[in-house]
Amino acid sequence: MQRATICVDVGIPEQAAVMAWLDRWRSSLAFVSDNEGCGCCVDIYRVEAPPEALAELPPAVFAISEWSGSANAAPDAAATDGSV
Repeated sequence: MQRATICVDVGIPEQAAVMAWLDRWRSSLAFVSDNEGCGCCVDIYRVEAPPEALAELPPAVFAISEWSGSANAAPDAAATDGSV
């Protein structure tokens, strides 16, 4: 299992992708936090997930945090310029 922090703005296509991902993978996650964002403008989740699950998420949704340690938590995450 790999730790990741997922952070996505509300109302953008990536939010729908994250919500669908959570529905699809929830039973396989060792940990998933409640939404730690405000919910009106940002959703934030801390997860502990199989690498193959994290690989399905768009690289832009990964955030640096104490929990995950790196914005590039997913295998083969493409963001190498420091953008999140």
